[in-house]
Amino acid sequence: FFGGDWVDFGIAAITGLASGLVEYLLVTIGGSATLLVDVLVGVSTGVIGGLFFDSNIDGIGGQLCLPSIFLGTLYWYFYGTAFVLGILEIISGELQTGVVRFLAVAVKTFILSLGTSFGMQIVLDSPKEVWFDTVGNCGTIDLSVQWWRIPLYLACSASALAQYRFPHVDYWRGLSVQLVGYEVQFQIFQALMQRQSRDFLDTASSNTAGAIAAVVFASILQRTVDNVAYYYHARVLQRHKGKFSPFGEFCYKMSEIYIRITNCLGFGKKNDLVYLEMSEKLRKQREELEDTNHSRTDITLTEEEEMVLLEAVIQAEDLNIWALLMPTVYQLVPGSLIARLWFNVIFPPLLNSEETTIVSDVIDGTNNFSSFTIPLVTPFQNDEVNIGAALLVVAASLALGLLIGFVIVEQATLFLKKVFCRKTDDNLTASEYRLEKQKSERKDARHFFSHTINENNFESVEALSESSQDDEENGFNENPMAEQAQKEVHFE
Repeated sequence: FFGGDWVDFGIAAITGLASGLVEYLLVTIGGSATLLVDVLVGVSTGVIGGLFFDSNIDGIGGQLCLPSIFLGTLYWYFYGTAFVLGILEIISGELQTGVVRFLAVAVKTFILSLGTSFGMQIVLDSPKEVWFDTVGNCGTIDLSVQWWRIPLYLACSASALAQYRFPHVDYWRGLSVQLVGYEVQFQIFQALMQRQSRDFLDTASSNTAGAIAAVVFASILQRTVDNVAYYYHARVLQRHKGKFSPFGEFCYKMSEIYIRITNCLGFGKKNDLVYLEMSEKLRKQREELEDTNHSRTDITLTEEEEMVLLEAVIQAEDLNIWALLMPTVYQLVPGSLIARLWFNVIFPPLLNSEETTIVSDVIDGTNNFSSFTIPLVTPFQNDEVNIGAALLVVAASLALGLLIGFVIVEQATLFLKKVFCRKTDDNLTASEYRLEKQKSERKDARHFFSHTINENNFESVEALSESSQDDEENGFNENPMAEQAQKEVHFE
């Protein structure tokens, strides 16, 4: 994706491993050593890449695309996402935070690029000439005709999800949004590339469309996941009594099967399976608690069960759309373009020298025209020189795409609610009525969990009683985060 071939891929893997070891060593040392991570990661990348380029190995020495190796390694240290978000904040009027974020990304990327240049200087006699000599070795593979383009992109996207600590069981969500954004961006760019070859309109249009598609698809996926997961959480968290509709029972059963299968395959969340097993225990104890003829006054859990219960309550909250969009934006952002901009500052592009013959319009006595030749020196008008413009075009178009995508989602949601959502007796739409119902179910569930105590800490009963009494006096807290903080009081 950075213009290299499979040989460059192998060397980038070596430089990536070395940079990871350098970072791990400095972080382990701690203290001021962590401040040197960026520069030493860049130095190690430049040294290894330069040594391979200067080697006598057949098929490697002098035939590498160093920009692809460097960018493919340093890409994981760039804050390209923050760069786009900085422009997004500036567009939205948050000038101070946007400019600070923008400058922070630029400085960090410059340190990485400068460190790489230091590494090249250590092992190469003329790093600038080598840098420009290797440009001709780049772009030898046409990705548009390769069958492995999408599988390779998904593998890179999975690595990005790992950086965001994405749960393995939810990788399919992140990968699907990343693939939609990338494929829309790639296909539109390919369609416009020939027609818009002398400007950046193809880049701007493809990036804007890719960002819009990612936002719209992520919103649809978020709403779908939340609607399906609602039935599962409502039952296991005792927020609903009795049976659901046939559709609700189907959604619950599918969620239960999904949890069991993912745990059986080894990449599911163990606590999800633990809570699923203990939900029957909670249901029975709740029935005994609500039975006036039964002696039970509280629900007893072990310390491990308390932690599992708390995690289940947090997990029942609606999915945050930015949890899906951030890895996608990370893959679409121009982190490599920022680095190319700084490499052009460190290694200024060469000038194009050409000779032009000028014929004089004055005729001498022999009827012969006089002519003379002068040299003209102009900069190369190619992507290397226009990298600064390309950087702003890509970043701004992605930021605009995100804004437009959210506007489309918001307006489409309002339109669909007006068209399809019926009014209830309280003059509420069906979605608003369902939201009020969810709040009521949460309130009932809070009263139920207020009787839950740790079997190893019976002193918490008094705190539970006081918290439950406060709930009765203050009513249901509509703020999910504040509600969650109050729930934590019940588990000492």
